Amino acid sequence: MSLRLQLLAVGLLTLVLPWMGVRYVQEMESALRAALEQSLLARAATVATALEDQGAALCAPPDCDPQRAGATIYAATLSREPELDGVRDDHWSTNAGAGLSFGDGHRVWAGTHGRFVYLFISVADDDLVYQRQAGQPPYGDRVVIATEPGTPRWWLLMTAAPGAFRAQETGPDRFAPTQTFDARIIGVWQETSGGYALEVRVPLNLVGGALGVGVIAVDRSGSEYGELHATWDSATGVVGRFIRHRPELNELLAQFGDAGGRYRVLDEDGWVLAATGDVSPGAYEDGPGLAGGLFRWLLAREDPPYPAERPAGRVADAALRQALDGRGATAWYGSGPDREAIVAAAAPIVGAGGVEGAVVLEQASEPILTLTNRALVRLMTLMLLATLVVGIGLLGYATWLSFRVRRLARAAETALGPRGEIRSGMPGAAAGDELGALARSFAELLERLREHTDYLRTLASKLSHELRTPLAVVTTSLDNLEHEVEAQGAGVYLNRLRQGTERLDAILAAMSEATELEQAIRETAAQPFDLAAVVASCCSAYRDVYPEREIAYRCEAKSAATLGSGELVAQLLDKLVDNAVSFSAPGSRIDVVLAPAGDELVLSVANRGPKLPATMRGRLFDSLVSVRERRDGRPHLGLGLHIVALVADFHGGRCEANDLPDGSGVVFRVFFPRRGAGD
Repeated sequence: MSLRLQLLAVGLLTLVLPWMGVRYVQEMESALRAALEQSLLARAATVATALEDQGAALCAPPDCDPQRAGATIYAATLSREPELDGVRDDHWSTNAGAGLSFGDGHRVWAGTHGRFVYLFISVADDDLVYQRQAGQPPYGDRVVIATEPGTPRWWLLMTAAPGAFRAQETGPDRFAPTQTFDARIIGVWQETSGGYALEVRVPLNLVGGALGVGVIAVDRSGSEYGELHATWDSATGVVGRFIRHRPELNELLAQFGDAGGRYRVLDEDGWVLAATGDVSPGAYEDGPGLAGGLFRWLLAREDPPYPAERPAGRVADAALRQALDGRGATAWYGSGPDREAIVAAAAPIVGAGGVEGAVVLEQASEPILTLTNRALVRLMTLMLLATLVVGIGLLGYATWLSFRVRRLARAAETALGPRGEIRSGMPGAAAGDELGALARSFAELLERLREHTDYLRTLASKLSHELRTPLAVVTTSLDNLEHEVEAQGAGVYLNRLRQGTERLDAILAAMSEATELEQAIRETAAQPFDLAAVVASCCSAYRDVYPEREIAYRCEAKSAATLGSGELVAQLLDKLVDNAVSFSAPGSRIDVVLAPAGDELVLSVANRGPKLPATMRGRLFDSLVSVRERRDGRPHLGLGLHIVALVADFHGGRCEANDLPDGSGVVFRVFFPRRGAGD
């Protein structure tokens, strides 16, 4: 078993305990949640039954008809009386989306306080026109309020300049001014950056159960009567519903407000008719500071955010609206930045004609959090004790591991002896974990280093052997020249002297070839070229250079464009073909193939001959490594395949050597990255 699995197996002893504890606490929280849902649903049903028994009328036709044409205007209960100044200040909702939108960018907000309805009307108008002469067209931009306290009535709001105004009674024909003012409806007109705004006060007894707002925009170049945009139905002229909190329902709900939570009464279309209490989550016990944050995280639920009312005053949550179909329903929400849990329960209110509305009870879940946090405190205490016990065991196990690591480190530090000898044995190499694999890797590395060091030690004798013969030729030739008088005999010795010099020069050239090539590669700029053309040209030349071999070239790539240097590739191919010739018999065939392989081009050179030595497979492309001594009387220092590796690296490729599948020879492959479209 690997070291990682061993540590994981030991660590699981401590992980199982907290996992089981957290699962237990979560199950306990689920049970408490279910119990709280049933409790709230029973309380909501109790309130609904009380409202049914007391005969509380949620609405009276035709004002409560949810199918009534025209847009519904909902009035929120204002905390204090607004100041009529034409500015939407803190008395109104700061959320622009809370108002009712109509027409081309117009919006109206409504609220009630005492005996009055307050309206804030925002009008988008880039061409503001005021009436020039009273009672004479064009009448200018104006606003119409439609009420229905039994019979429809129309009120015209207009002014000749920004400031206070009184409403005029008008008719639905052209909504022309009548100069019949009613001081009960007053307001203030203010210009805004995008048009103008009105803040209006209307007595409740003039509104009734229907309310509509219309805007008449007059352009200087258009009709003198203007264009109407209104909340009422344009085809029938039916004014939409006006919904507000019902004082009698608020008084009935106040009897249950002390039980905690927020109660709301909905009509059959989901509009809030009464509300009492508060649902804001408060602080709970056993959860301060870091511990509280940890408990919240452990018990976090994927509760959806508290649903926004769109439009304002109308409950749109699908789960709670099930109560309007006659079925009790519960739902959970996350409120605030800390996602405190809130539970809501809805129960239907059933009258003589069926479901007339619903009671919604919402409450924060602090009691559940308190109980679960106390359970977690006890759980953490037990878990700390268990962790301490297991930690002692882990400490002993870690001590044993550190002893093995230190022993391996000491062996690595003393692997090189005082006289340069290398000790490749590593302690713990027989182990089956990662430390054993590391020890074996160190041992293999040191063994290869020892073999290379041994090769370097024998390199001097090899060079001395190679240089001794040409030096002897030069020396004997010089000695013979001293005793030779005839010119004809001197020529023979001079010829031998020249041959020895040439052999010495060849040895020195071979030794410096790799260094010079590395410098040339660094100075060569990579350019695009056709690899197939370079290989084909070289193979044509090889047939003349090596007539005793059959050079067979085959190109399987339709496109062989790559980036690099054609001259360096020619040198690479020279070394591979020269190597193939050296290890093949006269008259045999050398196969040169250029083929595609995905995003690469593969250049392979294969020859029939001896297989690769097993001990040299990983070192063939190293410098000064050779498996042959000499050819044609010339020394071989093992630089050819090293040059192949240098050129392959320059082109961003790689090289490899393998035996042929049938064991009849060897194949060398060089991989070049392709440039351009594939085959």
